[in-house]
Amino acid sequence: MSSAVTVGNFQESEQLKDGRLLARLTLPAHDLQLDWRRFSLVANYLAEYAAYHFEQKDRAENLISSVFYELIERLASSSRREARLDIRFTAFAGWLLFELRSSFPAEELSRIRELLVELQGGDREAFYRRLLAADLETEANRHKLGLAMVAHDYHARLSGLLDARDGSVVLRALVGEQEISG
Repeated sequence: MSSAVTVGNFQESEQLKDGRLLARLTLPAHDLQLDWRRFSLVANYLAEYAAYHFEQKDRAENLISSVFYELIERLASSSRREARLDIRFTAFAGWLLFELRSSFPAEELSRIRELLVELQGGDREAFYRRLLAADLETEANRHKLGLAMVAHDYHARLSGLLDARDGSVVLRALVGEQEISG
């Protein structure tokens, strides 16, 4: 893998940097790796906090928590032990931007890249159904299923910027606000 690789339409969400920042949190990855239940605690905290910005608070909280859980689980579980997980949640012009940053060992960068590429092309529905039918005892399948679910169930546009020099990853999920309002 060359130094920096973009997967998906990463630039599509660049304008959202100027959006309304609803939540930001930075945590040591190791703290999350100590107990997987912390993924849920962080996701629920962020969702409960940010949901007050939306008219349909319960639906917003459910969506935000679900998306953050899957993103946090995928990134925190395989980040370098000494890494920090930087989490941001922004709203802008009808869009919700979930952004997570961390750093990874080289082999994990390749896995993340492969999954993002797979989620960009082809039939998301078929890919998601294959994962649902796959052996989820296999760690590789479990890691794929969460992001595939976010892409499928919430019509999220997933993209990433991966840098092999320092192992950094910026993972973005762009979800339309209409997913909250129904």
